[in-house]
Amino acid sequence: MLLNDKTANKMIKFLFLFLLYLPFLSQGQFDNKQAEKVDIIKYDFKIHIHDRTDTIQGQTNIFFVLKKPVKQLVLNFKNKNSQGKGMQVLKVLDSKGEELMYHHKNNLLTINVEDLSTKQDTFKISIKYAGIPEDGLYIKTNKYGKRTFFGDNWPNRAQYWLPVIDHPSDKALVSWHILAPKHYKIIASGILKRVISQTHYNRYDFATKVPLPTKVMVFGAADFNIKFFDPLYLTNKCVPVSSWLYQNSPLTGFDDYKCSLKILKFYDSLIGPYAFEKLANVQSNTRFGGMENAGNIFYDENTVDGTKSAENLVAHEVAHQWFGNAVSEKNWRDIWLSEGFATYLTDVYIEKNYGQEKANKRLKQERQKIIRYNRFSKQPIVYQEQKNLFKLLNPNSYEKAAWVLHMLRQQVGDPVFFKILGQFYRQYYLKNAGTEDFIQLAEQISGQKLDWFFDQWLYRAGIPKLKFDKKLAPNNRQLTLKISQTGQVYQLKIPIHLSDEKMRVQKAVLLKKKTQSFHFKLPENMTLKNLKLIIDPNATLLFENEN
Repeated sequence: MLLNDKTANKMIKFLFLFLLYLPFLSQGQFDNKQAEKVDIIKYDFKIHIHDRTDTIQGQTNIFFVLKKPVKQLVLNFKNKNSQGKGMQVLKVLDSKGEELMYHHKNNLLTINVEDLSTKQDTFKISIKYAGIPEDGLYIKTNKYGKRTFFGDNWPNRAQYWLPVIDHPSDKALVSWHILAPKHYKIIASGILKRVISQTHYNRYDFATKVPLPTKVMVFGAADFNIKFFDPLYLTNKCVPVSSWLYQNSPLTGFDDYKCSLKILKFYDSLIGPYAFEKLANVQSNTRFGGMENAGNIFYDENTVDGTKSAENLVAHEVAHQWFGNAVSEKNWRDIWLSEGFATYLTDVYIEKNYGQEKANKRLKQERQKIIRYNRFSKQPIVYQEQKNLFKLLNPNSYEKAAWVLHMLRQQVGDPVFFKILGQFYRQYYLKNAGTEDFIQLAEQISGQKLDWFFDQWLYRAGIPKLKFDKKLAPNNRQLTLKISQTGQVYQLKIPIHLSDEKMRVQKAVLLKKKTQSFHFKLPENMTLKNLKLIIDPNATLLFENEN
């Protein structure tokens, strides 16, 4: 760290304050410990990329407000590791261009801000740095051997190449200024403002109109072919939709993402107005099959094959534009509000566009996946203790959380359920929400006490395990069904269908105890010889059948 003469006499005081601050920094690395003190308003990123080196040069201007007086602003920022990868801070400046003291250690950039004028509403600092990203910004060759750059920030990997508060609870506006060799085309969060041509490079400037969490603020650079579809007129805006393919990809691949047009329109009418300035579907080279970056979704490069087989994936990632991006989780324990919502909205999209039978088939497949996972998992959906955030990408957060929404829909009915979703979106639009916020709203709109429902499905590990024993008394035409919960006791409404070759009788029983017996008087015209009993024929209940 280089200090000028003006700041050298403050070194001892600064280091003393830093040492006092260390215990605070070391605990809860996945929490936003500055949430009550600092609010980032905007990030302004300037990134210079090259063809002959993986080293990037960056300057980040950060505009922030202080909710309370603080002496240090602490940013997540990976410093160089033993292999030489990571970022080196060159200098930190205030809004007047004067150097600020900083300490860059243990992947934290601590900046002394105690001398900033407290009369300002918004402060600005500038951080200049350089280095080779270890993660977060993927610099690779694609399947055709061409060099590419793709931001891949989820969950908290923006800090590998950007100095940020790397937590979904601190959303901010973002602008990008990407200086790249002329053969690249650049996609980034926000609207393209201008392209400035220089001798060997072009500079692409983008800016968002709405705040984003760091996990979905990215840029991508590759040799792209681009197709713009007819603009899509949604509830409150006209949205440009485009597909971005590698130049070597077959042009028929543009239609692999064309389904996003009807998906985008469907969610806009079902939930509420689309939040972002555009929707670009981008063939990319990142870690995930699809990553829901706001307004520009990055898909695995192999999803482009001309078969239009990625529709379910596209539906999931587009759903994230509503839940995950516009409405973001308060903390990582609330990830089901992102992944579970996107998974279930995909189910709903399939139901509304391809019929109940296909949706039920998908729900049953999801149920089997949950059953397999919960045979060894001892964690609930809302799990505070998980410190490896990638381990949150499991069937609890996706399929089981989707089934919770599906069962809530059965509990309150379709009109109320979709009213809950719409109001949740409107109330927390461009903000953050937690699990308790959703529960409170669901109870308020439904008029039901739902604590029993969410306690058993969100905060309890495992799923119901049921065993069914039936006994038929032909003389008095009575069927007795004994249901045993072999594991934990749940409160369950279980749909049952009784049928012969000609007729079907629909029943439902409420199970609240470890073991209960239910008696059904069979219709006179029902043939007992061919009697069939079907448990949950339409996939409305999450359970494991132990018969």
